[in-house]
Amino acid sequence: MKKKEQCLTDLLSHLDGLEMQVSRVKEQLRELKSFLSRPETLDEEEVCQDEIDADAAAFEAIQEICLESLLDIEPKGDA
Repeated sequence: MKKKEQCLTDLLSHLDGLEMQVSRVKEQLRELKSFLSRPETLDEEEVCQDEIDADAAAFEAIQEICLESLLDIEPKGDA
């Protein structure tokens, strides 16, 4: 009879542990859902360094073209 009681006690102990783990997972899922549903999380886009470098290079090229075209313009009037 003692062996049966010990088995039941162990089983209840394991069930309590499982219940605690399920509660923690449930809370973590709730937090994750809350985090993922925030607007700033949804709008955020990951930008890789190559894209940043390409944009910087394009900006520099356009800036140089604009400067060169300004220098090529003939002054008008008395200036």
